[in-house]
Amino acid sequence: MPLTTRTIAGLALIAATVTACAPGAAPTEAPDAGKAVSSALPTEPVTLTLSHFEEGGQGKAIEQLAAKYQQLHPNITIKPTYTAFADYGKNIKLQMSSESAPDIAQAGQAQTMQGPLVQAGLLRPLDEYAKLYGWSERFKPGLLDQARFSKDGKTFGTGELYGIALGGNLVGIYYNRDKLAKLGITTPFKDLAAFQDALAKAKAAGETPIQLGNLEAWPGNHVLSDLIAQYEPLENGLNWVYGRKGATFDSPGVQQATKTLAEWAKSGYIDSSANGTSDSDGVGKFIKGKGVFMVSGSWNRSRIDENMDGKAGFTAMPPVKAGDPVRATGATTSPFSISAKTKYPDVAANFIDFMTRPENAATLFQGGYLPVAERDAGKPKAGSAQEGLVEAWQQVLADDGLALYLDWATPSMGDTLFPAVQQLIAGKTTPDKLISTVQENWADERGNG
Repeated sequence: MPLTTRTIAGLALIAATVTACAPGAAPTEAPDAGKAVSSALPTEPVTLTLSHFEEGGQGKAIEQLAAKYQQLHPNITIKPTYTAFADYGKNIKLQMSSESAPDIAQAGQAQTMQGPLVQAGLLRPLDEYAKLYGWSERFKPGLLDQARFSKDGKTFGTGELYGIALGGNLVGIYYNRDKLAKLGITTPFKDLAAFQDALAKAKAAGETPIQLGNLEAWPGNHVLSDLIAQYEPLENGLNWVYGRKGATFDSPGVQQATKTLAEWAKSGYIDSSANGTSDSDGVGKFIKGKGVFMVSGSWNRSRIDENMDGKAGFTAMPPVKAGDPVRATGATTSPFSISAKTKYPDVAANFIDFMTRPENAATLFQGGYLPVAERDAGKPKAGSAQEGLVEAWQQVLADDGLALYLDWATPSMGDTLFPAVQQLIAGKTTPDKLISTVQENWADERGNG
């Protein structure tokens, strides 16, 4: 699955706005595929189910928009259903294959979810709706291309459109302002060595340098992926995520990043109870002052700001060499797709369009979605974590530094990578073993030795 020129250019275009083959049944045509699409809504009662894995403020934003839509259309009920990410990805194909498949489903990009679903014929192409609602004018090509697939579900970044994202997300460093002041630590960090010095200083003062809830195994991967974004040339990492022939996880940059994470864990820089603490509880501990830093994503920003009232900040993971471009784990948020089984595709498309309209940008922004379209989403509160997050987002995009997500690489990459990272943090595996296990998965599923 090559990284297409169009996809590379598309990612760059996101910056200008503010700016990954699964087994399965042969693709089938969606019901009523030849029927003309319409923005007209039915007058009879309609209930749509929406399946998602958005946590915190982002999940709250979806609930708010569903309620607002129902106020405008009293005969239409939108029923959002949340499932934790760790379980969602494992069950989404089975769920979408069932007779009770949700009408709208959040489907992670590339081979995490969307590719296998497209290959099985379980998602409806949205190109006609994109024309109807003007999505190509509302969003730049780079945003839409992250939800495009060839009809066979094998080629990502080109082909038909299968989803619309509500915003962007980014992984970086949250910090406790009061603790940094007491420790004499200032941000932003000029380079990775400065951040590691801060971790050592926090540890020496009896603090927990990095708070982490990694019971579900995926949160720890974000620490590793952000380190890889610093040590590994960006193009190499993107080639691996997109499955370009000859790409490898066994590279000097990945080796150094993995060794660094192992050293952080061994040095006590990461909360010793991380693997026994849920992601949600880890965030809660950080909010209560148990941890100087927390490497996590924008999806937790709303909860942190609401509970820390100006005592939290956010900064991007610093580069290895001061002055180098800012690189970070991040992308558009997982897009919302329409089931090929739904009886109401026009209504489903209308609600997806509604969520992304300019008048709802503020709701998404306050919920933690980072803006990816030219619209007035409001300004972050001065001194908030959101302020630092938006600054970091804009800088990463300006530097064309989005590293995407490692688990996009193959349908089962999360099941392989996440537990390996968990074991690395626990000191039960080595960097070399983690790297060889991950690359073996990639080579087996990609057919690229």
